[in-house]
Amino acid sequence: MAVTAPQSNDIQLETVSSRLKGELIHPNKNAGLAGLEFSPDGKRLLAGDYPGGTIAMWELASGKRLTTLEASYGTHASSRYFAVSPDWRTVFAWREKRKYERVEQDGKHMIRWTFGGEVRAWNLEDGKLIRTYKREPQSNVRLMRLAPDGKSFYTLDQLPGTYEGGAKQTLTLWNVKTGVYRTMEGLDGIGTFSPDGKTLALTVRNEDGYARGLKLIDTVKGTEKWSVPITEKNDWCNVGAFSRDGRLIFGTKRRFERSKKWDHWQMWMKWWDAATGEEVASFEGDKDDSITDLQRSPDGKTLAALNWRGDKRKLFLFDVAQKRLIRTILLGEKPADQELIATGGAFSPDGKWLAVIIRVYPEKRTGDVVDPRDLPQPRILLIETSTGAIRETLISPQCFADEAIFSPDGRTMATSGHGRVLLWDMTKMPR
Repeated sequence: MAVTAPQSNDIQLETVSSRLKGELIHPNKNAGLAGLEFSPDGKRLLAGDYPGGTIAMWELASGKRLTTLEASYGTHASSRYFAVSPDWRTVFAWREKRKYERVEQDGKHMIRWTFGGEVRAWNLEDGKLIRTYKREPQSNVRLMRLAPDGKSFYTLDQLPGTYEGGAKQTLTLWNVKTGVYRTMEGLDGIGTFSPDGKTLALTVRNEDGYARGLKLIDTVKGTEKWSVPITEKNDWCNVGAFSRDGRLIFGTKRRFERSKKWDHWQMWMKWWDAATGEEVASFEGDKDDSITDLQRSPDGKTLAALNWRGDKRKLFLFDVAQKRLIRTILLGEKPADQELIATGGAFSPDGKWLAVIIRVYPEKRTGDVVDPRDLPQPRILLIETSTGAIRETLISPQCFADEAIFSPDGRTMATSGHGRVLLWDMTKMPR
């Protein structure tokens, strides 16, 4: 057996926070985990490894693994490659499968694409496959999102055929109960469902990937409710979330200095009226920065967002009713030759606390694989939302910690660990 030395030998391990009270071991003990979710009653927890494609469900009280599902190994457009129904009876996961061959057609060098992608559904209790959703002929499913009411989902599909380059993409709306699907012609963007699942907001893009408009789609009828053009050139636009009451749509816009040059841009957070598509608020970010992880407080009064680039990691808190930025919190500064990553953004059920994970990652690295045991331990910041003060810092075991989530009663917090879910005791919050 070959023995590989650690990439770094100067890491000083710190004592893990005493709040760590348990672990749920995943079948893949060396995996990064994603898609953490508590059941509505707080008694079970779901998580999957990425890119391994193994989804596991545990009982919290005993730590026993109840169900194990083998979805699909491989990289996806998102590490959240599965979704669970609101009643916690069904798990959906999409699978990508593609094949191509180079051909000559009408004197041109072309690519013929064939696909075998699909969405599969399993019974969460016994792990049995109960249904497969696929287009005819089959497409390559790049992304799938389930509506909050569990009655529909959409997929972003690559269509089979012969093209000069990449395959044509389209958006497909599916009825969960009947399996009937509707192709949304001319739509190939990534969207988000309203809280009631009856509408879907998404960005429409041109052939170069730049935004050319926003649309709101009636998911029952498959019809367009409104359309707002984006006339500025070289814009990327992403729809992130609806407000809790469904009246606002939150998203981001990024404007590049030149066409097909993605090294410099200006960033904004944008808010739109969900009834009309009218822009109602705009917040300008730093040059070349990115805004991610839009999270809504349980009462819907506060919106949280994190930045991704630059030398400083920040948390932004917005008052939704007043449509204004109320607080900017400095989470940390980027070390030399390192990336400082901030993720999580999980509100406690009472909305009084926000958990944010920060971790260091090498800016320049040898090879494609980085072992978390070569990296400093992540930190979980407990932030008081009313003041923006960091009241406590939890030291985690070494891992790629990207997600945090509170149990429905707020007494437990779960974070992703190295081949396991980490459980933290939150019964007594900082004073």
